Amino acid sequence: GFKSNSEPGRVYTPEEKEYEAAEIGYKVIGPLQKSDRVFKPYEPVYAVIQIGSHQFKVSNGDSIFVEKLKFCEVNDKLILNKVLLLGSKTQTIIGRPVLPDAAVHAVVEEHALDAKVLIFKKKRRKNYRRTRGHRQELTKLRITDIQGVEKPEVVPILKTEKKDAKKVAVAA
Repeated sequence: GFKSNSEPGRVYTPEEKEYEAAEIGYKVIGPLQKSDRVFKPYEPVYAVIQIGSHQFKVSNGDSIFVEKLKFCEVNDKLILNKVLLLGSKTQTIIGRPVLPDAAVHAVVEEHALDAKVLIFKKKRRKNYRRTRGHRQELTKLRITDIQGVEKPEVVPILKTEKKDAKKVAVAA
């Protein structure tokens, strides 16, 4: 059977919930409203974040499966604040071990179960066989925004400038 890492029937105070969530590496803001323009267009920026004991490389619009996060419902907005590294086209910022002013915003899309894993133990010739199954509980997060890094400006290169530069080089 499935064993939860918290005692069954335990009621957490809001402070305890916030503390436990911060230990894992996230903060629940609240449910997503219809008016929220959360999903920003894709930006070529990435971050390495830590949730619990796992690290993920994420960029805007990615969806990731993490171990089940307590105290959050579907459509809740989260701030993931254990950001280890931020990167863009122009710069890379590495935390020691985390970046204090960086944050990654995410939305909880669903709580799901992973594929079943079978644990089969056998000792040959001893008539000993044990089978156990396990389905890990997962939470699917959609990354909406990465904060704390200057967004690289996309500057279109004009073709006329290149031609002029060649002419100047030939003339000189």
